[in-house]
Amino acid sequence: MKIRSISNDRRGGIEGLPLQLMIIILVATMGTAIIVGWMGDIETPKSIGEVEVPGALVESDNGVIEGFKVYVRDQDGNFLEDAVVIFQDNYVWMEDENGDRVPAQATTDQDGCATFGTLHVSPPGGTGNAILEILAYKSGYGERTADFMVSL
Repeated sequence: MKIRSISNDRRGGIEGLPLQLMIIILVATMGTAIIVGWMGDIETPKSIGEVEVPGALVESDNGVIEGFKVYVRDQDGNFLEDAVVIFQDNYVWMEDENGDRVPAQATTDQDGCATFGTLHVSPPGGTGNAILEILAYKSGYGERTADFMVSL
């Protein structure tokens, strides 16, 4: 009996190669289809595009600003509803129904407008112009800041 080495035996090798190749191609195709399917569910990230304060200079009456408005838009320029707008500066506040100081904060309406009632501004130095910083944020959209100037 003659012992044959598998590495030297070429009989029948051609029949198995196409079958193995077909299985590899099938597995690769299925894997690619699954990955592409998962990627199809990925949404474009949303973000806050613009935080706008109308006018270059906001006028105050001895450090009091009435009916201050801020507009918030998304990355596509559409008005963003339910975004929270808050002043970053400690020297800007509002009063609650008891007359206590509370942080100046408002939420945007369907037109992307956050309207503050009566704002009190008392920066260090107290007179002239002050630059104030506001922060707008919404869950799933991130946050964005904006600066504006107020005349005291």
